[in-house]
Amino acid sequence: MTRWRRPGADEILLAYMLLAVIGYAVNWLDRGHGGQSWPLGAFASTAFLVWRVSRGGWLSRRLLIIASGASYAYAALARSGGLAAVALFFIYGVQIALLFSPPLFGRTRRPAIQVQARGWVHLVRLPPAWLLPWGLFAGAVVTVAFLGNLGFVGLAGCTPPASAACTAVAQGYPVHWLTANQGAPLIWKHALLRDWAQCAIVSTSALYLIWVWLTEPDGLPG
Repeated sequence: MTRWRRPGADEILLAYMLLAVIGYAVNWLDRGHGGQSWPLGAFASTAFLVWRVSRGGWLSRRLLIIASGASYAYAALARSGGLAAVALFFIYGVQIALLFSPPLFGRTRRPAIQVQARGWVHLVRLPPAWLLPWGLFAGAVVTVAFLGNLGFVGLAGCTPPASAACTAVAQGYPVHWLTANQGAPLIWKHALLRDWAQCAIVSTSALYLIWVWLTEPDGLPG
């Protein structure tokens, strides 16, 4: 129990694998598992990379960071935003935090440094004060940049709904929020706020990871 209260690299890697199993299960069930087998290939690849990190593989740790980061961004920008997407969003976020923890950083050093955290809550480094406002600003920039994503939508209150006159080109991602009704611009405020929130989460997370990566300590306590 003492080891789990003050986790080291082995305990953190075990927690990472447990989260990976849960994440694969949630994704598998959400996509509909009828006739589909468990993703053994992806699971085996993750298990192999985790084993390599346990042996001090710095490249494997970075590959896991890239994979978890891509999955985190995909879940955060999901169009559906259902319970599965929310669960995967938190799972991948915790996995990234575990990969950036000092014990795993110390394990992949040359030579390796044995580090035990003071507790699970101490695995995440507090970000600087400038990070949140810049993340929100970057999210707004990305939201505007995604206006290049086009699609056709039906106009609310227009009849008959199936006619060409009741459809318009809409812009935005992951949710279309800007269109035009008979030449007049139309902005769906709820969709705009959702797009901004999702892009801001990804942008802030990316800035945080870059900050953590660039400020990783050269030396760690034993």
